[in-house]
Amino acid sequence: MQLSIWQVLILITAGVLLAIVCVMVGAWLMFKSSRAVPGERFLGGVPKGEVFSIQDALDQEELPDDAEKTVLERTEQFLKKLGGQG
Repeated sequence: MQLSIWQVLILITAGVLLAIVCVMVGAWLMFKSSRAVPGERFLGGVPKGEVFSIQDALDQEELPDDAEKTVLERTEQFLKKLGGQG
């Protein structure tokens, strides 16, 4: 089966158009994913309603004024539990 020059040009044009459409869809996907916020649905936008988190003991912990000393003490305790020197 021999293709004429016009059929070849139509096939090449269709391939170029398909490639352009694929690039545009990929660019749109990258744009949507880079601008997404936590909790956002892919096509629906940000969900309505309040967002909340359950507080635990770590959220309420406040470091004392001598934070460096406290961190060193905790590190020493951690290393002792691991069998390190401390």
